[in-house]
Amino acid sequence: MSDWTTREGRLAVARAEYEHIMTTPSPEPSGAYIESGVIGYVFGEMWRRGVLTPRDRRLITLACVGAAGAITPIETHVWAALNSDDLTYADYDEFVLHFGTQLGWPKASVMHMYGMISAIKLAEERGLELATHDYELWADPTDDDSRRRRGEAAYRSVHDTDPPAATSPFRGRAYLDYLYGEIWTRERHLTRRDRRIVSICCAAAVGVDEEAAEHVRAALVNDELTIEELQELVMHFTVYVGWLLGRRLDDQLAKVAEGTRSGRRPE
Repeated sequence: MSDWTTREGRLAVARAEYEHIMTTPSPEPSGAYIESGVIGYVFGEMWRRGVLTPRDRRLITLACVGAAGAITPIETHVWAALNSDDLTYADYDEFVLHFGTQLGWPKASVMHMYGMISAIKLAEERGLELATHDYELWADPTDDDSRRRRGEAAYRSVHDTDPPAATSPFRGRAYLDYLYGEIWTRERHLTRRDRRIVSICCAAAVGVDEEAAEHVRAALVNDELTIEELQELVMHFTVYVGWLLGRRLDDQLAKVAEGTRSGRRPE
């Protein structure tokens, strides 16, 4: 076992963790960014922390690199998530659908493309035939009133509060009918908790504080994530979007936690 108290031992542990997470050889510590940043802190410390599951950390990472539109991290982390079996391709495909509702179809299309590339490569390496995966079908069509009632009921379930009034096509057709009635109700490949993690990260990554805070509040009141898990989410999120946005999300979490203890909704 490597000795964490020595420089050489700490580096050995960090490089081993990189290889475990990324499922590829560790880069050589050839400079400050790689040695003190990527290998040392990101994998030597962050990915080795407890509290969250490996699946949680994969979803946080994928949401963040997708939000950033960073091609190399997208390519490497999509591959690692699938090659590690922390996510099945069906799980990943469902993640991309939910991610698309948060940050748009153009960014989701990039994630989808790299998922397909990784799936093909993985099938070739494992000697498997690439087959159509078992994805969940689109909700059955229904009349407009029933569709709206389904969306409103889903919003109440997701947020533990009444939905906003459908005062525009976006608020009605896009927000209540589709996002809540037909996306948040899907259950086969992502849990409600999974979707919450992705939604928090996407909102916070683009600086939409109100949306991030609302999802944090709902995660707490619905017992999907504990304070400790949300604090750890912030820690991991910070690695992939930076300390500036990490501080904003940490501030939102602190406000929501205080409001939840006192029975107040965050302002």
